[in-house]
Amino acid sequence: MKVTFVPLECLPASFQLLLRSWRNSELVRSQMLNQSPILEDEHRDWFTRVVSPGSSYRVRVAHADDEPFGVIYLTDIDRVSSVASWGMYIGDERFLGRGLGRRMLLDLLEWAFEEEGLERLYTSVLADNSKAVALYLDCGFHFEGRFERHIRRASGEFVDVYWMALFAHEWRRKKGV
Repeated sequence: MKVTFVPLECLPASFQLLLRSWRNSELVRSQMLNQSPILEDEHRDWFTRVVSPGSSYRVRVAHADDEPFGVIYLTDIDRVSSVASWGMYIGDERFLGRGLGRRMLLDLLEWAFEEEGLERLYTSVLADNSKAVALYLDCGFHFEGRFERHIRRASGEFVDVYWMALFAHEWRRKKGV
């Protein structure tokens, strides 16, 4: 399977509908800090910000054999401190369980550290998302903190949030460069 990553600004505006439907799916929304559905005007404003010149937000859409299936992104890019937050998700459930999450994360790390020249990446992850936590640790991330009972799900259950980070020199050492 050939996996490619296409910058959002290189895709037709029609991708807005697909991305919003993915982001609002229970699969994706249940793993986000903001678990509320994204309204049409909120999504339109987000899209406009992302594709604007000088934006501190970059998005790439993952494709398998030319079929879109997920998103990787850098946000809050700080060029002075050389840091950014990041995230990713598989939006098309047909692509789950194929090892594509690892492929997406490795591409994101290459993009952030080599193309963007960043020195530190950080992210949040819900504590009960054990697959994501294991993947991040395996790729070299370390824990930086925990916000206890930080997210309240629609069910009323509270979930802790972990904060994880990776430095460019640690990633290069791990990948053998």
